[in-house]
Amino acid sequence: MERRRLLTACGTAFAGLLAGCGGGGGDATAEPTAKATATETATATATATEAPTATDTATATATPGPDGPTHEVGESFTVGAEGSQIGYRITNLFRTPRIGGQANYATADGSFLIVVLELSNPQDDSISFPNNRFIAWNETQIRYLDDEASPMVADDDRIDVQSIATTTVLSDSSKSGSVVFDLDLDQSYWLRIEPTGDGGETHYVRVGPLSDVEELEGSITG
Repeated sequence: MERRRLLTACGTAFAGLLAGCGGGGGDATAEPTAKATATETATATATATEAPTATDTATATATPGPDGPTHEVGESFTVGAEGSQIGYRITNLFRTPRIGGQANYATADGSFLIVVLELSNPQDDSISFPNNRFIAWNETQIRYLDDEASPMVADDDRIDVQSIATTTVLSDSSKSGSVVFDLDLDQSYWLRIEPTGDGGETHYVRVGPLSDVEELEGSITG
């Protein structure tokens, strides 16, 4: 009897041991490890910084002027390249609203500018006055000789000069005379003298405001 109890107790203990081992036999499931997601580092977008725009400094607008050599009244100068040179010397400037004699005169639309000058010819051949190359000029106007008024200076007793507009100058000689322009009294001018050949620079003689030019005194007579 005692032996049966002992065997039963041993059996029960052994069964309990087996049951204990069987109960803990499940595999432990590993917790998923969250992979650290690399946070994309926001690349700083470089904001294009505009280069500071240089502020234009306000400057006084220069009145357009001559683009060649300039001269004053009384100064001698030569225009043109070798072989086509002509010498000039502007000796006097006058203005008048009318020119000529009592019976034969011209009236200006503005005011006549009388240019008294000396023309010299260093060339081998004779030359004529270059009418279309001798111009009254400013930034808005180009004025050519007044063909009607220029010859009438010979009939004007207020000035002792002949027209040079149609004159021929022989080689190695010179002549004096005048040409006439009809200009605006409220404008300022330059005489623009261009070369007659292919080479050489355009020269300028300052007239200035026409209203400042000496006016011929007296009235037309004769």
